Amino acid sequence: MELTDILSKEEWKQLAEEIYEKFGINGGVNDKQGLIVAFSSKWANEFCPKIKGGEQSRTICATAHQYLLKEAQEKKEAAIGECDVGFSKFVVPIFYKGEFLGTAGGCGFLEEDGEVDTFYMAKVLNLNEKEIEGKLTQIKKLSPSELKEAIEYVKKRIEQILQAYKS
Repeated sequence: MELTDILSKEEWKQLAEEIYEKFGINGGVNDKQGLIVAFSSKWANEFCPKIKGGEQSRTICATAHQYLLKEAQEKKEAAIGECDVGFSKFVVPIFYKGEFLGTAGGCGFLEEDGEVDTFYMAKVLNLNEKEIEGKLTQIKKLSPSELKEAIEYVKKRIEQILQAYKS
């Protein structure tokens, strides 16, 4: 079974957009292999599209996602982590009748105590480190309670989606 057996890509995209609209972070839904099913049309910050769009830099995103996907699948609960440049990311596993189908979650923000590795980001994006530092105040920060709220929201929406599918 696949996520698209439950909802169309367009309907999963609505969930990704909701995550962005409600929390100001990149919303995404990925299948069990970690491939993108849907992603929010707006970005949490100006660096993420550059990272995701770069031939070499996109692995920064993919590697972090694969790790969290595996953790969420094994523990059957939300997983939180960071990509190599320091942006935070969370994924909520989607299980239907015990079968792992993928994840939904958000990324492109910092936790309260999080830091961006400006040296590494400057290197992979071929930018000036000072230029990056000057724009760090624009990066969305989530408190522990806001992060918990975002995870709970995604969990609840997944439950609603799966309930509607069963009906």
